[in-house]
Amino acid sequence: MSENTNNTAMMESYQKDFMKSVHTIGRGSMVIAALLSFLPIAYFYFIKGWTAPGYSNVLIAIVAYGFSMWLTEPVSYYPILGSAGTYMGYLAGNVGNMRAPVAMAIQSSLGEEVTSPRGNIATIITIAMSIYVNLCILICIVAAGQFILDLMPQAVLNAFTFTLPSLYGSMLVMRVAGNPKRSFIYLPVVVILYFLTTKVIHGLSSYSLAICIVGTIIWAYIHFKMTDGKNA
Repeated sequence: MSENTNNTAMMESYQKDFMKSVHTIGRGSMVIAALLSFLPIAYFYFIKGWTAPGYSNVLIAIVAYGFSMWLTEPVSYYPILGSAGTYMGYLAGNVGNMRAPVAMAIQSSLGEEVTSPRGNIATIITIAMSIYVNLCILICIVAAGQFILDLMPQAVLNAFTFTLPSLYGSMLVMRVAGNPKRSFIYLPVVVILYFLTTKVIHGLSSYSLAICIVGTIIWAYIHFKMTDGKNA
């Protein structure tokens, strides 16, 4: 009885205290990062006196190009990264090719989802360590990157183009291996929607990712209702 009481108290503390702190720190960090990103423009404009008219045009172009991605990418990776991992991942960058793979690897090894306290804490620690390792590697590459690239044969340099597909392939394998039955319930929906938006209805090709995500979410909800939450 006392063990159940302690578990309940821990869950309440996790939801009310820990997750509340995650959102407070995460939102504050993202706002600070957004403001700091404008410092170079402020420096050029107010201190150096450069009044090039291209600032606003570039900003509009970036917003037009990245708006759909800003909406769809967090939705895509949130089920893997969780709240804290999403804040950390998008603040540090390399979400698809670094943060999501390490998050899936630790969840697969523990047999836990990010929705559980144990899985979430492990995911946070793993993403934090990946950021530190990433920084160390980047420092080395920036310092001696060109020298290292000059030593590599062209065949190795050409192989770098397969890095991202390999990472996504490994993520897919880990997800399917973790729950094959659930994966094959949703995979056909993604394939059909992607085929329709890219091969049949060409006007929707720019929104194929968003449509695949929304369509899969709708199908998951329908399937959840049809099976009363079993195998969802």
